[in-house]
Amino acid sequence: MATGMTEKLATHTAKVRYEDIPPEAIEKAKDCILDQVGVELIGSTLEWNKIAYRYVAEMGGRAESTIVNYGTKAPALDAAFVNATFGQGCELDDVGFGAGGHPSAATVPVALALCEKQRSIGKDFLAAVVVGWDVMYRLLAAVRPSSGKRGFHSHGIGGPFGAMATAARLLRLNNGQILHAFGIAGMHSSGTMEYDQTGGEVKRVIAGIAARGGIQAAMLAQLGLTGPPTIIEGKRGFLKVFADQVEPEEITRGLGSDFKIMRVWFKIYPCVATVQGVIFTLAKMIEKHHFGADDVDEIRVGISETSLSHGGAIYEPHDTASAQFSLPFSLAIRLLKNDNDLSFYMDPKLWTDPKVLALAKKVKSYADPNAKKDQNYNTTMEVKLTSGKTFKAFEAYPPGSPLNMVSREVLRAKFRKMARAVLAEDSIEKLIEAVDRLETYDDAAKLVPLLVK
Repeated sequence: MATGMTEKLATHTAKVRYEDIPPEAIEKAKDCILDQVGVELIGSTLEWNKIAYRYVAEMGGRAESTIVNYGTKAPALDAAFVNATFGQGCELDDVGFGAGGHPSAATVPVALALCEKQRSIGKDFLAAVVVGWDVMYRLLAAVRPSSGKRGFHSHGIGGPFGAMATAARLLRLNNGQILHAFGIAGMHSSGTMEYDQTGGEVKRVIAGIAARGGIQAAMLAQLGLTGPPTIIEGKRGFLKVFADQVEPEEITRGLGSDFKIMRVWFKIYPCVATVQGVIFTLAKMIEKHHFGADDVDEIRVGISETSLSHGGAIYEPHDTASAQFSLPFSLAIRLLKNDNDLSFYMDPKLWTDPKVLALAKKVKSYADPNAKKDQNYNTTMEVKLTSGKTFKAFEAYPPGSPLNMVSREVLRAKFRKMARAVLAEDSIEKLIEAVDRLETYDDAAKLVPLLVK
């Protein structure tokens, strides 16, 4: 019998050694880890995320793994749930470019929780993140954009697999156990995107649910629970259930040599990925043509069908999540504030400000048929001014994406800004140094105290 896709992924998850991973992928993993813990730090201070912390703190349980910022120890499942919620809790987490989902929010919180429980070496931590990233990206690339059109959230359906693969490696599961863990992870795979239509801070918990589910799948497999060995390719498996159109070849192409962490997209603005390129395009047009909010008559935005449904539906936000998923709101505050700082998305006064809402109504978005797959985040923009002038622009790739990658210095400036929400300057620099040297650590849990105030 031919080896199935699930079995191939399980073997891949088990057999990749640290030495098999190209140095550039290891370095990219360090960038992902630093970026993710930075998001976790600032995310830990936000009220909607503190709900997850309070929930776990009140539950109690075995003190195994540390919750970022607070230093509270909780069962590994619960610590990963909270830290992953922090890590996706302000829309600054990274994205799998062309695949969707937020792979570092699925892998890094799991690795942190389990390295503390298992006492893993730094090389094992890095390899677990790279492999978890790889598994999650490949699965999502096979079902995008069809899965999104059906309303499934990429992180919700892919995150449990990335988290499970990360956990399975750190728990040292064998091939057979990992195959069953894939089957169990598939039972945790779920999540719709109704929040991008009408809001709701529950969106923040998607990463936490995936992280908990992934660890749980690996632990249950370790204890002997079995799962369907065809969870990916089967008649009622991942490919059939979550998408109408699939590209299964995305799952196995270059497996073991082409590590998908190189496809990371680091967010620059604190909002949904589908709006990143749109903000960037408008910002460049403002810089070039020198117009302001009062000059604008209409803005026409051409983006992919997937991007339109995931960021173009909300015109009048009523909470931070709905503001962050509103393309019109994002462009309005860029025009008014010349910035898209997180504080603007969190300001209730701006959600109902007549000037903001009036500007938002001048934004007309449409589905651009040329924006597909890798072009999913292309932006075509036309700005009409009250003077009668019209400016047009096209931007193929937003900054931070793999084809327009920002420098490590830019990423570290972003990290420092996020980390300052919790840590003092000397602690921030120690954390940067620690991640830089992670492969030299005989105990990766040395990172953990550096994440606590």
